[in-house]
Amino acid sequence: MRFRFCLIVLLWATILFAAEGADSSSWKTELENRFSFVGIFLPHQSLRNSESLHKWPFFLTASPMGWNTSLRAQRDFGKWITPKASLNGDLFLFGLGIRSDLSFEFLHLLEVGVQGNVSTAINYGSVATFMGTYNPEKKDYDCDAFMTRFLLGVNYHATLSIPLMAFLPKTAWTKWILKPGATLTYMRYTGADDGEVWKVGTEIAANGYSWQYGATFICLLPFAHFPMAMVSYGVQGIMHKSDYDAVYDPYDPEFKRIHVTPRLAVKLNENWAGMLMTVVSRNRKYRNVRYESNQELLQERTGHEWMLSMIMFVISRKF
Repeated sequence: MRFRFCLIVLLWATILFAAEGADSSSWKTELENRFSFVGIFLPHQSLRNSESLHKWPFFLTASPMGWNTSLRAQRDFGKWITPKASLNGDLFLFGLGIRSDLSFEFLHLLEVGVQGNVSTAINYGSVATFMGTYNPEKKDYDCDAFMTRFLLGVNYHATLSIPLMAFLPKTAWTKWILKPGATLTYMRYTGADDGEVWKVGTEIAANGYSWQYGATFICLLPFAHFPMAMVSYGVQGIMHKSDYDAVYDPYDPEFKRIHVTPRLAVKLNENWAGMLMTVVSRNRKYRNVRYESNQELLQERTGHEWMLSMIMFVISRKF
């Protein structure tokens, strides 16, 4: 039933794009292709359970990230309502995916919508696991081959835009916007039974619902190459503990993760743009300080700790 709903979302996006082709004066469309590169700085806290890097004070790496193609369409019915549709295809080093989104914006302030997505991932032998089902007895993932299993997802989202600049003195430094929002997501991995934990790309979860709420504060800057700064605050968790097998009870699947993410937009020219971001998060603290990274799901949580997870810079070329 939920998979059918994903297909309905994809179908709605296709219908809207077809309608645009019939009346180009009504719909605004944009086709964009981007190739991205990423540089990542990992502090010692993020490396302490790595098999080969646990003694390193930090680790720095950079590589191509992947290709994204996006097709977007929207139509304004005055200021009251704006339907929007998008279709995205992603090809990254660890897999590929398709996302389709249908949303409605009211008064240019409130946006509500639904997104459907399908993705699969690539495993790199013993070097890196990006898709599979966790085996508690083996204390490792049972890997699945690329394109043999898929992650299906439906995401319901709502965002409110509050133009704080309307209530502040008009200066180059008071162009502020606050965007609170919330999402409800259902995910199902075709290679896992209910209660089993799976991994697809960087997502680790069990079949079921998860939620997130938070807000993003946006400041438009008076600089040509640094047009915008943001800071996001978010809280995320799962709806039902019963979605996870009892063997994961010590791990505490219901733990609420909090993250604070400052970001700075970088614009080099019309084709090159990037984002510098830092992720500070509230994570689980376990009884064992040292453990193998593939055994984290079997650890016993005793509290929580705040840590700098990473510093990341993503730059992309628009085609």
